[in-house]
Amino acid sequence: MTTLPGSTQGLDDYTASLCDLLESPLVRQVTGGIHVNDALIYNAWDALPKEWTAWWSSLPDHRLAQHHLIDSIGGDTHTPIAVVPGIGSPPDSLTEWLEKLRSASLPRAQRAGPCIDLPPDLAAPMNTKKTAEVSVAAAFIRDACAERRITRVIDIGSGQGYLSVTLAHLNPELRVLAIDGSESQIAASKSSAAALGIPEEKLAHLVRYVDRKTPVLAEEMAAWAGGQKCILVGLHACGQLSEHMLRYFTQLPFIDSLAAVGCCYNHITPRSAECPDGFPISARLRDRDVTLSATALMTGCQAPNNWERTDLSSPDSTFSNRRLYRAIFEKLLHDKKIDISAKSRTPWGIRKGDTTSFVKFAQRAMHSLGIDDIEVSDSELAEYDAKYRHCKGQIAILWTLSVLCCKLVESVIALDRYCYLVEQGTQHVDVVPIFDYSISPRNLMMVARKEAGSSD
Repeated sequence: MTTLPGSTQGLDDYTASLCDLLESPLVRQVTGGIHVNDALIYNAWDALPKEWTAWWSSLPDHRLAQHHLIDSIGGDTHTPIAVVPGIGSPPDSLTEWLEKLRSASLPRAQRAGPCIDLPPDLAAPMNTKKTAEVSVAAAFIRDACAERRITRVIDIGSGQGYLSVTLAHLNPELRVLAIDGSESQIAASKSSAAALGIPEEKLAHLVRYVDRKTPVLAEEMAAWAGGQKCILVGLHACGQLSEHMLRYFTQLPFIDSLAAVGCCYNHITPRSAECPDGFPISARLRDRDVTLSATALMTGCQAPNNWERTDLSSPDSTFSNRRLYRAIFEKLLHDKKIDISAKSRTPWGIRKGDTTSFVKFAQRAMHSLGIDDIEVSDSELAEYDAKYRHCKGQIAILWTLSVLCCKLVESVIALDRYCYLVEQGTQHVDVVPIFDYSISPRNLMMVARKEAGSSD
């Protein structure tokens, strides 16, 4: 059983409280019900509780509100801001809502565990974040293999092979199969292995794109395993890849254990007629008709507690301008009934100088989208700028509210995967916060092992 937030009484209670909060009107609004780009079209600011918007509007700088919101959901990176003199404390209802977000999310504090001091020849090509991740993940997997008497490791989504190479190089008793869909990534892994003198029989490689339609890969893995039980591992298995790994674990008898960290939730495919095995994959969450919008899935990839703190003595960043200008631009298109659904909405990119004014931003966007200057004049652009420029703080706060739900969304995804494994009869399942959150926000490892003898 994984560690649940302290206020909940078991899995049923936690599922209910988490899903109820996810389905609440406010969370639904800020995680895709009204996208921040459409905030001016649908009056998203006015849809928020009045006492909240009144307090935020009274602050001398909207960045104070952003700081307060981010600090309130937990994290060790920042110190909560002091109450602004003459303004007072935030409304009780806001404090209570923020506490609900914080308390409903799975614990993220790193669980104590082993760590390897990587030798220079292994650590050299890694950045600080990757070094920290591999040092911990390799030690965890090594110990799991020793406990279960596993000598074969299958690394799916192996990338450049940092984890695979480390496991093969430091553990003489282990043999590793590295699988990735990118030929260039596999080539880099092979090059690293060769430089370290790791033979192919110790570290084998496969270029395979893993999806739900690859039964041949299961046969290839079984042939490589040679009747030996394996642990299936993934260090930041992107999007659906984590779910494919869970299915391999439950369906293939030679896979005894699982240790997978997910990421890139925006690449998760929701359940539909075209994709019946999409998210959610557990009966528990399907029975509750849980859904996550594309915006919510992108929200799950965020980590606002780790962002660099804005210096309030400096001018506001161009990022706030970009958010405001995009919202104004969408409002203009809506009001002018300009249909660009048939046009390419490929991101046009922001060039230096585009955020110096809304007029320049909109001119660049119109040119990229093929909107004729006759449809919208420069004077109209200037009018929209004058009408909505005061909304900059509102748009910034609305955007912050959306990313504030990051831990909640990720908890829903982790809960779904946990429940799926339990429903498939797995007796030993855990969700381990394996990395230091301040270094690696995607730090929830799905850990599972089968009953002794079930894979023999």
